[in-house]
Amino acid sequence: MRTLMLGCGEMGRVAIADLFLHGGCEHIVVGVRKPEQAKAKLSWSGLSKQKLEFCALDLNNPNGLADFFSGFDVVVNCAGPNYKYEITVAEAAIAAHVNVVDLNDDYETTLRLYELDQAAKDAGVAVVMGLGASPGVNNILVRAAANELDEVDEIHTSWIMSAADPGGMALSQHLLFSLSGPALTVQDRRMIEVQSFRDGKERIEFLKPVGPMDVYHVGHPEPITLSRAFPEARTVDDKASFNPPFINELILRLGEMVRHANGTVNTSTGPVEAMDYAAAQLLQACKRVAGVPRDGALRVEVKGKKGRNDLRIIYSAIGRITNGTGIPAAIGAKMLLDGKIVKTGILAPEDCIDPEDFLEEMLNRGIGDLEEERIPC
Repeated sequence: MRTLMLGCGEMGRVAIADLFLHGGCEHIVVGVRKPEQAKAKLSWSGLSKQKLEFCALDLNNPNGLADFFSGFDVVVNCAGPNYKYEITVAEAAIAAHVNVVDLNDDYETTLRLYELDQAAKDAGVAVVMGLGASPGVNNILVRAAANELDEVDEIHTSWIMSAADPGGMALSQHLLFSLSGPALTVQDRRMIEVQSFRDGKERIEFLKPVGPMDVYHVGHPEPITLSRAFPEARTVDDKASFNPPFINELILRLGEMVRHANGTVNTSTGPVEAMDYAAAQLLQACKRVAGVPRDGALRVEVKGKKGRNDLRIIYSAIGRITNGTGIPAAIGAKMLLDGKIVKTGILAPEDCIDPEDFLEEMLNRGIGDLEEERIPC
């Protein structure tokens, strides 16, 4: 089985290691713009050089991409920022009749991906989108809870990202693109627009060492995909915050600057792309953060009925963002290779992944804690 990994940042490196250690992959090709740099980044892994191959691949120039994809059994898209490359990769994979799993967590990109659903089905291709931590793990936890209920009435997902574990430039660009403007949420079975990090303030108790934090609506795709999977649910929302919360305000301020910059900003060294400038500012601010845990946290709450009784099922998890994002993508790729994902089309994790199989894989890695509560109400 030949696997193509797109991107070799923090999430991609974790996914590569997991595919070798747990995924049964014997040959992984890493497609990046600068192969030598990627090879140096992976020198720490101890993986056999015979198992890894590096090739120059620029997703900004998609000509011939489908032909290149056709030699692989699965494509794992960890190239960021997501909003730049998800559509390009999905279109090439569909044309090449190759399954793909990605980390997309931009709601606008999710809506655009759904426009490719029929083309993916016609090609017999599964495009599993948003298989990271959030979206990803939390969507699968929603499915696990829903499987225990006869009716689903409310779905609430929430998450905390530690500024002390900020990832790289691509992640900072994604955060500014998706979390600094409007967001979508479902109220009374209607999708409505709200403002990220402004609306829907709610105090949530996360697992230690994170503890209680205020969260807000954010521009993630969970309300879109989960409301499609569970159309009977009256409420579907996704809320989040950074730890510490001042990063929320910084994202809003820098995002507004990008939107009003007309493409570039003037610096002491000359004009710079506004998004690059803002992402660098955000990343540097996060790197200066001290005194907060590096763990991120997830919480999923699903309310519904079991028989005649009302029941709340709550899952809470905690762990590092790199493991919590890269490893789910690797597990998804393994499931595709093993034939455990049989649906085709544009698929969210809750549409196509068996929660028991997936959570067993996650728990076997020992990368974080997961707790469950069942509360009659």
